[in-house]
Amino acid sequence: MSRLLTIHQRDQQQFSITMTVVQFFIALLFVSLPKVHCDIFDNIYVVSATDSSVTMTCPVAFNGPLIWKHNNMDLDPNHTTYQAHNITLNYVLWFGEYSCWGGTENAGEPKKLGSVHLFEEDSDMTVSLLSCRAKSYDCIITCVWTGNDFKAVRLGLGSDCVSRFDGQKNCNWVYPTANLAGFHFNLSHSLSPYAEETAPLVVTAEAIISTSYVREIKRFYLRDIIQPDIPAVKCQLKDQNLNVKVEPPATWSTPRSFFPLEHEIAYILKDNGKEVLTKDLHIPKDVSRVRVHSRDPLVPSSWSQWSPWKNVTN
Repeated sequence: MSRLLTIHQRDQQQFSITMTVVQFFIALLFVSLPKVHCDIFDNIYVVSATDSSVTMTCPVAFNGPLIWKHNNMDLDPNHTTYQAHNITLNYVLWFGEYSCWGGTENAGEPKKLGSVHLFEEDSDMTVSLLSCRAKSYDCIITCVWTGNDFKAVRLGLGSDCVSRFDGQKNCNWVYPTANLAGFHFNLSHSLSPYAEETAPLVVTAEAIISTSYVREIKRFYLRDIIQPDIPAVKCQLKDQNLNVKVEPPATWSTPRSFFPLEHEIAYILKDNGKEVLTKDLHIPKDVSRVRVHSRDPLVPSSWSQWSPWKNVTN
């Protein structure tokens, strides 16, 4: 018995260590994901066609002559123009990493100073990959970019993010918090929940896949993306009816008197298995299961997801 207990304790200890390691790596993933996306967007330049010209600047200050390489290969001098820290490609043949080199390392070889990543703008995308939702009228919007093949995505809220390049200096870019069936973002806004909206919110998305750059801009009013979380449901038998009590989700705006919700109930009849929909909170007692979803009736908003089926025992 003592031996079995020792083995059991050892197995529990090993399981605890394994779970701790797994939790550590999951936490590390969530911490490192925004940094990875942020690093990829540093020092990029975007062009719209392969035959256009483009000028790039070495991101590291250096006194002395520079040379530039594409993917560590020397560039054709007939297609380039050098001026101080800048290089101009007379027409773009290749996208990818362009690096600037200067000074010397061992054996007199130049050393790499920095890189600029050159991407081709993909203007052929016609399907939207960005969707946004607000659980309430509070200050957070959640957005999902559904293109899992992209290696980096960022979102910006407001007009400061719409203009390209220099116009984006004041943009507060947000990077994904998770990559679970898409890249997930939390955006903060400053709209008052008690005031009428006079202008739409503007969300700008920038994404990178291989050597291509994709940009999407969405404009919407907060009221148009409201979708409450799933409500809670309780049932109580009273006389010949079943009283259904619906609790708004904890994430819904308060006070509830100012932010009402309407509820739709679905129930299954015991005798024939038929599903019935109603907004009446008093339903027949001879039902086997009940579920509910909610929405803001004043907008009206999208319905929440259905609550799980709740078995009814009389």
